[in-house]
Amino acid sequence: MSTSNLIVNRQKIINLFNEKKFNKISKIPTKILNSFGGHPDIVKIIVICFINTKNFLKAEQFLKNILINNNSDQINYFLGNIFKLQNKNYDAISAYKKSILLNKNFSEAYNNLANVQKKIGEFDNALLNYKNAIKNKNDNLEAYYNLANLLKSLKHYEEANKNYKKVIKLNPNFSVAYNNIGTIYSILGKFDEAKKFFIKSIEIDKFFAEPYKNYVQSCKINDEDKVFKNLKEIVQKEDLNDDQKEVFYYSLSKAYFDLQNNDLAFKNLNYANKLKLNKIDYSFKKEKKEFKKIKEFFSNKKLLNLNNIKENEVKPIFIIGMPRSGTSLVEQIVSNHTKVHGAGELDLLPISVENSGWQKSNDFENIVQNIRKEYLKKLSLISKKKYITDKLPGNFKRIGFILNAFPESKIIHIERNPMAICWSNYKSNFNSTGMAFTLNQEYIAEYYLLYRDIIKFWNEKYSEKIINVNYENLVENFEEEVKKLFNNLNLKWENQLYDFHKNERPVETASFLQVRSKIYKRSSEQWKKYEKYLSKMLDVLLSKNIKF
Repeated sequence: MSTSNLIVNRQKIINLFNEKKFNKISKIPTKILNSFGGHPDIVKIIVICFINTKNFLKAEQFLKNILINNNSDQINYFLGNIFKLQNKNYDAISAYKKSILLNKNFSEAYNNLANVQKKIGEFDNALLNYKNAIKNKNDNLEAYYNLANLLKSLKHYEEANKNYKKVIKLNPNFSVAYNNIGTIYSILGKFDEAKKFFIKSIEIDKFFAEPYKNYVQSCKINDEDKVFKNLKEIVQKEDLNDDQKEVFYYSLSKAYFDLQNNDLAFKNLNYANKLKLNKIDYSFKKEKKEFKKIKEFFSNKKLLNLNNIKENEVKPIFIIGMPRSGTSLVEQIVSNHTKVHGAGELDLLPISVENSGWQKSNDFENIVQNIRKEYLKKLSLISKKKYITDKLPGNFKRIGFILNAFPESKIIHIERNPMAICWSNYKSNFNSTGMAFTLNQEYIAEYYLLYRDIIKFWNEKYSEKIINVNYENLVENFEEEVKKLFNNLNLKWENQLYDFHKNERPVETASFLQVRSKIYKRSSEQWKKYEKYLSKMLDVLLSKNIKF
């Protein structure tokens, strides 16, 4: 192609791009497009057009053709991005590594390489490459932000906050970073600090809903609260999308509960739950099938004696029960022991069980060995203490897997007044889609019945292996029950164990405020104040003669 034609076609492509006529660029003959192999700026435009028209395979082939004559760092980088968009993770990693091999200072390539490594669980490599991205470009805001997010997910909170603060130093108007810093301060129990960052996040972007939610969760609202006033004004005056409305309604609901305006509290709560449920592909029938499959799988199985089991340095303590049953309180108590690390809600066991292929294999011992190996490998990275708590409430479904895979573990099951549990679930704004059953009063009550049934099943099979703790007994006879609990755990008594509220460990659950307060003995009766709003939930439980 002549130089003059190249210049004409180049300008044509730029004009079409500026006019956002991406489809027209993607239809330009391949021969013409390939002629721009030595012009990374035009290649980038062409690739962006392919991405906007969802022509990922065409973009991939285009870049591979360019690489034949121009094996440059930029072209490999673009190819890595296309692989990443198609979830071709290992191809993406290979392309980014080639890009870095050609340019060892390519900060963006390190950052995107780390993004893919994080996605596939290579966290150590991801941490290293985020840091490489920053090393080669010390103002790479995206790398600082991504590094902070990964550190937060790995529960390295202090280091995460250092990196979020570098982000806001580079961009003082980065609202999300302020919110994330506040979230970490809440997890660490530094609520006054948290509120300052939530307020700053709101000041920068008044339509960003998350800091409102986090602010109202971190304190008790009064009528004069400025954030509350702003919240009411925005909902009344502004045109909001459904995602914004959902979070704003949850925030208003919590605020009105604080103000004891129950009509408005429930009005906003019902709106929020309905909006959230409408956008989730949820089936209660699938939920029931899962419980049924687990019971059928374990119905004729006895506890295994694993062959050649290796004594593990770390021993898990599983704290299970319905969400909002008191599992956070019990973990706070147990993790106050010097030999125990409180790890919070871990997703390790559900992932290990899923990866074991238990629904397709008949080799139960192999299934159990695989669960044990995968779970303990990841658990041992969390802490060097002898005991680590895993407080994922929903592990009550997996008691059979726990007792077979970890015979040295302890299981603490928390039971509580059914209405206290169901009501508390309905008012809580959970982030996980796995908690969709909490968005409808009937679903919650029906889910409670599934939970009750499977716990009865486990107790009949493995009664001597489960430490059952009644929440109401625990709070009414605190000292006696706590001593009994540690005795059942075979942990030596320590003087500080009654002072659980002084435990400064990070707490991420919806209970982060409560577990830093002293015992409130009447909490299981709070639902009675709202009885007239909970008729659908009550009807389901009463129809099954559930006592509360």
